[in-house]
Parts: sequence; structure tokens; C-alpha cells
Amino acid sequence: MRYTNIQFLRVAAAVGVVLYHLGAHAHVLVGLDPHLHHNIIAGFPVPLFFAVSGFVLTHALRTAPPGRFLAARVLRLYPGYWLALLGAAALMRLRVFTEYHRWLIYFVDANAVALWPCGDPGGAPRFLGGIEWSLVYEMFLSVALAAFGLVGRGRAVPALAAAWLAVLAVKMIALPGYGFDAFAHWSTIALSAYSVPFLLGVLVYQVHGANRRWAWAVGPATAACLYATCTRPVTPEQNWTLLGLAAAGTVWLAVVLPQADARNRLARLGDCTYGLFLFHVPLMFAVFYPAARLGWAGRWEVVWLAGVVSIGGGLLFGRLECALHARLRPLARIDISAVARRLVSRIAGWLRPRTLVGR
Repeated sequence: MRYTNIQFLRVAAAVGVVLYHLGAHAHVLVGLDPHLHHNIIAGFPVPLFFAVSGFVLTHALRTAPPGRFLAARVLRLYPGYWLALLGAAALMRLRVFTEYHRWLIYFVDANAVALWPCGDPGGAPRFLGGIEWSLVYEMFLSVALAAFGLVGRGRAVPALAAAWLAVLAVKMIALPGYGFDAFAHWSTIALSAYSVPFLLGVLVYQVHGANRRWAWAVGPATAACLYATCTRPVTPEQNWTLLGLAAAGTVWLAVVLPQADARNRLARLGDCTYGLFLFHVPLMFAVFYPAARLGWAGRWEVVWLAGVVSIGGGLLFGRLECALHARLRPLARIDISAVARRLVSRIAGWLRPRTLVGR
């Protein structure tokens, strides 16, 4: 079953991320503060993305073996990410940004290409404006979910997710703040509270068939979590957990309510949101930096133009990324073990001594 309403959540989350970065970078680069990077806009979109991923990937794991599931995730995350890196590098070489950015491409390393959780070494290049941290978590959590599937794709997945959440809850009490780093290190990423929305999304999948009459309770509870993040003095970990609960509630409501028509144009844009998420900051910089050099700082037209270019250009990049993924997706269905057996058999045949006939 295709949950069309999930597409609307993807669009809303992607636009929210763009608005947050628009406010943050406009303040620094052109001296204007649109007040778009505070409260809910600042915190909710990424937990919503994580909760959606937890739900959707649990559904995918039900219909594919863990190995094929993980291959599909690699093909979904990496090619688009690498394409975005190439696009950002091209803008840097064209001197669209600054001279510093022009030389930054020479400092890319294997950790950045592989999305390896290596922490946050000082001066590490951020080609896509810093959004890379969420992709590191996405890949790590995808691998963890595939490992859950090896144990069992039925009750084992929610049980292991619930146990992981319990460990994180104890950790937040006993060691508050430990491992709560956006750019996580491999040694602490498993104990990071940034995983909470994803794990809650996994659990939402187990109860998404509940009667929709529960919406009368889930809706107000979701709103209460968002209200608490804006008005209550909580720690960053507690804030993220509340946002994760709100995101999980939003996903559940989107799933149990009547689904929109799959032909809805806005819903179809949901397929392009990964590309929008990947490439919106370089596009934003491509407006802000030239505007600053031309002396247009302090003009609101620059902020509006950056927003239009980021969303419009990001969606166009998303269409390109979708086309690339459509070409590569069939590779996930290849039986690697069968290919390996066939290759070994052929090599053995070539190496086997041949009997000379006719002498």
C-alpha cells in the first residue's frame, strides 16, 4: 500500500528545512533576519523526516530480505548525495561562492564520501551546508534496521526498537548529553538521542492499523508536544525527544486518515524532496554570495530570490535525482550470492586442467 499522505509530510518537512536555512544564512550573509529559524521551524522538520523514514523503511523491510533492503537504501542515499557533491563542487570551481570555497573541494575525504560517522573534526568541509549530519544518521539507522531484520522481520523489529528507546531513555537520565552530537562519532552514535524520532517511526508502523478514532487523543498530544518545545525550559535532548514524539504522532495521523489521490501534484512532489533537501543550501549560497559581492546586502529581494531559487532549483535537482534512482533501483534486485557463485564457478572452470583430445 502507498501512503500518499506521507508525501505531503515530506514536502512540508523539506520546505521547513529550506526556511530554517534561509533565515540562518540570510542573517549571516546579507544582514537580514526573517525570523524563520526559531521554535518549531528550527526543530520539527528533521525529526519529521526521521520519523517518516522509520515508518517507510519498516514497511519496506516487511517486503524485502535484509540484504536487498540494505542494497536499496545504499542506492537511494548515495548516488543522489554524490551527485549533489559534484554539483556543489562545480559551483565552487566556478567561483560562485568565495575563494575559500574554491579551494575547499581539495579537502574532501573518504569519510565525507562514505557518510562515515567520524565526529566533527575541526575545519571539516561541509559541501552541502551541513545537512550531511542527518544523512550519516540515516545510513547508520538503515544498517541497524537491516540488522533487526536478520533477527526477525515480525515482532523482533518493534521489540528491538523499543529496547533501544529504553536504553536511550536510561542514558538521558544517567548521562545527559552524552553522544548528543549532530556529527556523530561511530563510538557514540548508537547512544545518540537523535535516533529517537526514527525509532518512534518504527513503532508507529506497528500500530498504524489502529482505529482512527484514536485521532481525538493523538492530535492534541502531538500539539501539546510541540507547544512544550516552544514554551517549556527543557534540555536539548528532551526537546529533541518531544519533537520526535510530535513527529511520530504526525506520521500516525497522516497514515490513518483518508489518503489523498496519488495523482495529486503536491503529493507527487514528495518524490523530489530528497533532492531538494540535498541541494538547497548550495543554491541558496549561489544567490547570497554574489548578492553580497554586488553590495545588495540588506535588501529583502535577495532573501525572496534565494528562497525561490532554493525551492525551485532544489525540486528540479530532485527530479534529476529521481530519474537517476529509477535507473539504479533495479540493481537492488540482483542476487549477489548467485552472481558470486556463478563467477566462482566460471573461474574454477577456467583454472581446471583441460584434457587434451586427438593426440
